Amino acid sequence: MIRSFAFAALVLLVAVPSAPVNADDDSMRGLIGSCVGCRMPKDLHGRDLHGLHFVGADFRDVDLSGANLRDTEFTGANLDGTRFDGADLRNAHFIGVHLRRTSFARANTDGVTFVGASVSQGDIDGPAGRIILRDCTGCSLKGLDLHDADLRGVKLVGASLSDAKLAGARLNDAHLVGVSAHDADLSRTDLRGANLVGASLRNARLAGATIGDAVLCTQNQGYRDGDGDRRTVCTDLRGVDLHGLDFRAARFCVHEARDANRTCRTVTRQELIDYGHADLTGAQAPA
Repeated sequence: MIRSFAFAALVLLVAVPSAPVNADDDSMRGLIGSCVGCRMPKDLHGRDLHGLHFVGADFRDVDLSGANLRDTEFTGANLDGTRFDGADLRNAHFIGVHLRRTSFARANTDGVTFVGASVSQGDIDGPAGRIILRDCTGCSLKGLDLHDADLRGVKLVGASLSDAKLAGARLNDAHLVGVSAHDADLSRTDLRGANLVGASLRNARLAGATIGDAVLCTQNQGYRDGDGDRRTVCTDLRGVDLHGLDFRAARFCVHEARDANRTCRTVTRQELIDYGHADLTGAQAPA
């Protein structure tokens, strides 16, 4: 009942052309800011909604083109068909949102982050793909076709890439910490400079991949083993055929406490075996 009343009030407010623009925007902001789980009016283009937190809101097919959405947060929102064309989305955060046919054409997306978003193949293939994948922590990309994609520098920490088709993709300098890529096709990928610490590549296909100086291992600063030593964490390579791959430049990097810089060295063969569960038969491995 309350949601229905709030939605009716929003619709009436948007439809009144005679209200002063500033008062209209202030009233709109007040209603939207206090409305949880509401179905939003279809036309919100050009509105000043900066800094608001949209919780469980239904923005399906809503026009937000040209809107000021700087520093906004969309949590659990349905953004299927939403148009952000030309909107100011600087430092906006999208958490647990649904993205289908969502348009970000000409939008200012500096500092935009996605967390736990559900992404479709259509969005990845379209212009929005690069925006979404630029910083998509914990996002569901399971089974998506990203073959030959330019994914240099993307941040996909903790994302699900299981069964994803990434053959030939350029993943240089990508942040892939903690990703789940079980049974993914990573053949011919370029992983130079990528951070794969804690990633699970169980049964993935890596034939012809370039490992280069990818970061595969680290020491967890917060946990220690039974002997009091810092726990070593490496990329999980169980079940992966590593024949012909070159690991001689792969790195083991550690961030010291309160130090933004990291110290790196070449990972050892034994570390890859002990902590990465790697079968290095036929691979070029470090000492």
